[in-house]
Amino acid sequence: MPGLAAPEAYGLPRARARASDGGTYSDGSTYMAWRGLGGDQRIFWNGVRNDGGWTGPQPVPGAFTSGGVALAGPSGGALHMAWKGVEGDERIFWNRLDGTTWSGPEPVPGALTKVGPALAPYAGVLMAWRGLGGDQRVWWNSRFGRWTAPQVVPGALTGFGPALAVDHIGTYGVPRMAWRGADADERIWWNTYRGGDSGTNDWTGPQPVPGALTSAGVALAGPPGGGLHMAWKGAGGDERIWWSRLHAGSTAWTAPQPVPGALSSVGPALAVYSGSVYMTWKGAGGDERIWWSRFPATTWTPPQPVDGALTAFRPALATIGN
Repeated sequence: MPGLAAPEAYGLPRARARASDGGTYSDGSTYMAWRGLGGDQRIFWNGVRNDGGWTGPQPVPGAFTSGGVALAGPSGGALHMAWKGVEGDERIFWNRLDGTTWSGPEPVPGALTKVGPALAPYAGVLMAWRGLGGDQRVWWNSRFGRWTAPQVVPGALTGFGPALAVDHIGTYGVPRMAWRGADADERIWWNTYRGGDSGTNDWTGPQPVPGALTSAGVALAGPPGGGLHMAWKGAGGDERIWWSRLHAGSTAWTAPQPVPGALSSVGPALAVYSGSVYMTWKGAGGDERIWWSRFPATTWTPPQPVDGALTAFRPALATIGN
């Protein structure tokens, strides 16, 4: 199979779209999506307003899930969403937001999962997911006009869903992936996509992130200038959210640190908005509110609840063009 086409270079003119609140969104607009509360398997979405607050939650027509949701916004393109089907339906579905309207859900050919996928914008979109039932392999494909056939990520095994993000180094950026280990392995692993101009169209061998342990999901985001932020719920009964950084040009993650005041039973989501890393997460234990914080420079801001946003799972977060 040939490598992915090289994505558009950064710095191209920004595309504009109409927001659901009547405003105008462009590259740089940030959105969140999540599964409903309790037995409500609808998917809801909202966005960050220009004043930094959040728009009111709205259901995505025809979108239902028993697990995870993923978002990605290619530069100049539509916001893409992917999710696992309802209880008993292990297909992965996708749609996209063109202006104010979501397209109808469509299944991704050959993509089946137990928990839900991850998305990142690269030559269209990349997607990765844990396999079906007892299949703990990580699979991946891409969409640039159409979905490619699923392929296995060599050596990547997980008991949960992976995370994807683009490290903004070089002309086009470099996709990277992170995931919790399989079965009792609570270590976090990561690797790098080798493709684009190289034509190899595969992934580097998995490496553990020193000191990073989780019982649930991992999140990644790539800030401007390169490097990555990673965040995760602690191991076992540790409901603190931890974070680490991979600085631009480095291959070593910083020592894990807890995010002050951030507690979750399932794990967070990350995205970059207006130069800052934003994080959202479901609360700890029976707290089903979605909370958010941001990392504008060197510290995380105090957690705040997102008005009207309630979930039984972890949310998804994405910024168009990032």
